[in-house]
Amino acid sequence: MMKFGIIAVFALILASCSSPTVLYDYDSTVNFQSYKTYNIYPIQDSLLTASDQKAIVETLNDSLQSYGLKEKLIPDFRVNVYADQYQTVSSNYTGVQVGMFSGFAGLGASIPATAVKNKFSLTIEFVDGLTKSLFWQAVVETSQSKMNNQEERLLLFDELISAALKKYPGFYPELVED
Repeated sequence: MMKFGIIAVFALILASCSSPTVLYDYDSTVNFQSYKTYNIYPIQDSLLTASDQKAIVETLNDSLQSYGLKEKLIPDFRVNVYADQYQTVSSNYTGVQVGMFSGFAGLGASIPATAVKNKFSLTIEFVDGLTKSLFWQAVVETSQSKMNNQEERLLLFDELISAALKKYPGFYPELVED
C-alpha cells in the first residue's frame, strides 16, 4: 500500500509540472532570414491587466532582441499578441457491476466523473510589415492554475513566450519543412 501512495504522489507532482502546449503554423514559402526588424503592436486585450501587458511586451522585446532582431518604428514585421481564457470539460464514466453466475441476477451502474479545467492561451502572430500578411503564428496553452499571483504570472509569461519562439523557423531553420 505504501508503494501505491508514493506512486500516486509522484504522478501528481509530474502532472502539476506539465509544460505548455504549443501549436504553430507558418507560411513555408517565406524567407524567414529576411525579417530583421520588428515592432510589437499595443495589446488590445481586456483579459490582461496593464502590468501583464507590459510584462509580455518586455519579455517579447528581450527574447526577440536576444535572437538578433531589432525593434524599429517601421519594421520588416509586426508582432500581434492576444490572450484567451476558456474551460475544457472532460467527462468520464466509472462503471460498477455486480452479478451472479447461474442465478441470473445482476446489477449495473455508471457514475459520471466530470472535470472542468480552466485554461489560458497566448497567441503570438508575426505579420509582414509591407504586405500585411500573416507568415507565422503560435498559440501556447497552459493551465490557468499557474496564474495565482503576479510573480507566478511573470514566470508563466516568460515560459509561454520562450516555448512559442522555439517554434519560429527564423531562429531554428531546421524547422522549415521542404
